[in-house]
Amino acid sequence: MLSYFKINSNVQTFQELFSQYWLLFDKLIKKYVPLKYQNRRNIEHTKISDASIMAMMCLKVQYRISSWISFYRLFKLTLPNEPMLEYSRLLRRRKRLTLYFQLIRQGLLTQTSISTMAIMDSFPLPLCQPIRNRRAKIFSEVANIGYSATKKVYLYGFKIHMVVSINGLILKYEVTSASVNDAKVASELIADCPCSQVLADVGYIGEKIVQEFREMGYQLWTPFRSNMKGAKRHNNSLLNQIRRRIETCFSQLKLYGSEETHNRSLEGFQADFE
Repeated sequence: MLSYFKINSNVQTFQELFSQYWLLFDKLIKKYVPLKYQNRRNIEHTKISDASIMAMMCLKVQYRISSWISFYRLFKLTLPNEPMLEYSRLLRRRKRLTLYFQLIRQGLLTQTSISTMAIMDSFPLPLCQPIRNRRAKIFSEVANIGYSATKKVYLYGFKIHMVVSINGLILKYEVTSASVNDAKVASELIADCPCSQVLADVGYIGEKIVQEFREMGYQLWTPFRSNMKGAKRHNNSLLNQIRRRIETCFSQLKLYGSEETHNRSLEGFQADFE
């Protein structure tokens, strides 16, 4: 970490980004987070603000630093005059800010113009290499082994189910065990989605799920498998092209480390993913 930034301009960029993120989150907290959370007990005695910690969380992702201890050391070296908590205290404060991110995200969605069409899909979140699937203990109470059809391999960990707009804006997401079928959580995932039309892949094919969506007021479209009756007539190339845009969203998330986690608690995992 001592040699992370080779030139002074990178140090200045880091400092400027921190200030910009702090100003942004300070405004968002005041606008979208209820006063009962902002004015919680002993808030006036905190050494650093909630906005500062949220700014740190964003910087850690932007600079693709995998572990918090590495980022903690970098931050202290790069901004030596900035107030800082003890490392363990910082991690506890970070976990408690998950609610803030959720409230801000929900508030921003209410003020965003969203089309009538959304895309639904999932991607795996492995917690270890496949060779250790049977020996892994981390998150053993909730994680398990599932098959990734895309990677054609069995993975131990979680599965991220997500709904995004056609512009790539994340509308909703859920985290389940890796073995959970996409169709089983589809109805719960789509509930309260502002888009009436949903595009999905062949993992969501089935009369039951189409009927469930129809009863909830949503229209579900999935491509047919090539060996299904009427596949050529049904499979619309334009809709298929739009549906694949969610893969771009997944690729961007993976680029910023969504498939890597150094957390050992569900609270920490949720805080980083949020």
